[in-house]
Amino acid sequence: MQKWVITIVCLLILIGGGLFAYFYQTIRSSINEQEQLAVQRVLSDTDITTVEEVSIYHGTKPYTVILGQSKENRVVAWVGNEEERIIVKNAKDGLRKEEVKQFALAELAPKKLIAIRLGMENHLPIYEITYLDENDRYTFYYITFEDGTFVKRYSLKAKD
Repeated sequence: MQKWVITIVCLLILIGGGLFAYFYQTIRSSINEQEQLAVQRVLSDTDITTVEEVSIYHGTKPYTVILGQSKENRVVAWVGNEEERIIVKNAKDGLRKEEVKQFALAELAPKKLIAIRLGMENHLPIYEITYLDENDRYTFYYITFEDGTFVKRYSLKAKD
């Protein structure tokens, strides 16, 4: 009897693990497809020749942010949906991620810095700084890519 229970539990764990892997791959494949389409579009529609890094930003609208190299400069491209034009800026014309990190640590005094990512809000290239504040609230702080001007900030209330 005990062997049957162990066998059934093991089978349930295997089936659960298999279902988890299937759903994870299904969700991940649409993200990978979105990234690949954005990279193809950037390589064909802009002067970017090499793609170094690709990330997806989910703000008011989703954007694929591509860091790459043109013939002359390191550039950042923001790719929205197919109807929107691709916005390309020289990386040197904006803040570096390290500068944003130093700003966040000095000015925002986070308990824990979670992420710094490039994004786009209302056709404005931005950095999204995600951190835990002194009250353990999950906080999002947005500054412009070009000069670090404050855009907006909001916090999610901590669990009680």
